[in-house]
Amino acid sequence: MAVELSGEELSQAAAAVVSLKAEFYGRGPEEAKAFLNDNLLVIVLRGGFLDVEETLIERRREDVVRELRTTWEREVAADISAAIERATGYHVADYHSQVLVATRTVVELFLLTAV
Repeated sequence: MAVELSGEELSQAAAAVVSLKAEFYGRGPEEAKAFLNDNLLVIVLRGGFLDVEETLIERRREDVVRELRTTWEREVAADISAAIERATGYHVADYHSQVLVATRTVVELFLLTAV
């Protein structure tokens, strides 16, 4: 099933994730952009890593940063999914987050279905 979202709805979805990241982490990403392919919503977030995360990365402890972020994403998956559902009008059937530490990028994946 192909999903259709306007540019405004894509922007709202990205803004919703940025807002939640800012709430949960105390600061949000510096950039966010949403893309849609069929029923896969991809939100790419750049920057916004915490000072402690930057220190860990400098000390070559990317594994700790990745583990902390992915653990936290699992904890707040319901909140993020609900925000995406409000922004898009579609149900989030599945959600996954991936941390790309070297480029300070987080990729959020949402599989959308009809409500």
